[in-house]
Amino acid sequence: MSQGIDLYYEVENIEHHCHGRARWFGISADQSGNDWAADTLNPFTAISGAADYGSDANDEAKCLGTDDTPIITGQAYFDFHQILVVGVTEDTEYKLRIVYGTGTMAAAIAAGQYTETMVKFDSTNPQLSAGVPVDVMMPRLATDTKVWLQCKNDTNNADIDFFIGIHGYSR
Repeated sequence: MSQGIDLYYEVENIEHHCHGRARWFGISADQSGNDWAADTLNPFTAISGAADYGSDANDEAKCLGTDDTPIITGQAYFDFHQILVVGVTEDTEYKLRIVYGTGTMAAAIAAGQYTETMVKFDSTNPQLSAGVPVDVMMPRLATDTKVWLQCKNDTNNADIDFFIGIHGYSR
């Protein structure tokens, strides 16, 4: 009987994920506190290192602070489900690392609390690659969790501009 209950729970979660509500965010005008996202058309920016993730201060994009969730009142969990890339400085591949945790970004990376995806965007002819969000695979997170995004590119200081899509869940 336990397998039937587990299956019911999983189907209910999938149904809610596919037919639930999503919200899209850009960067908050003031990221000094824990309110990093806003209902805006100003994209987040992450900056790469040379064939590595950016290591300078503020190279990562602060995507969600603890004050940004819940996205809908009463929801205790969320997932960062899509990214929409709107600009890049290099026409090569970008590896994106989405880091999540309740402490520092460094502690979350050390604990393996991240997921990765790859994107390629044509900066000279953006109409060819713009407009299609990239799906992100990651666990459901509690609303007190912070989310950062780092990028890796072969070129040092390569920028990527993007928006984030989030699903919220009550349980």
